[in-house]
Amino acid sequence: MTLDWQSLYASVLPFIPAEIAADLTLIGTFMVSLCAVIARFWPKPAKGSKWLTIYCLVNRIGMNSRHSVNLNND
Repeated sequence: MTLDWQSLYASVLPFIPAEIAADLTLIGTFMVSLCAVIARFWPKPAKGSKWLTIYCLVNRIGMNSRHSVNLNND
C-alpha cells in the first residue's frame, strides 16, 4: 500500500490556518530542495557505515531514490 501524500495534504489542509499552511509548505519545499542538493554532492558511504542510514534518508527526502548514479555503486 502506498501513501498518497497529495490526498493526505489536501484532506488536512482545510484544518490548518492559512499562515501556518504556507509556512509548512515553504519549509517542506526547502527541505526537499536542500536534500536534493546535498544528495547531488554526497558520495555513497561504504556498506556498514554509520552514515549510510542518514545518506539514504537524505536521498529519499530529496526524491533522489531512482535518479542518482551513486546509489547503484555497491
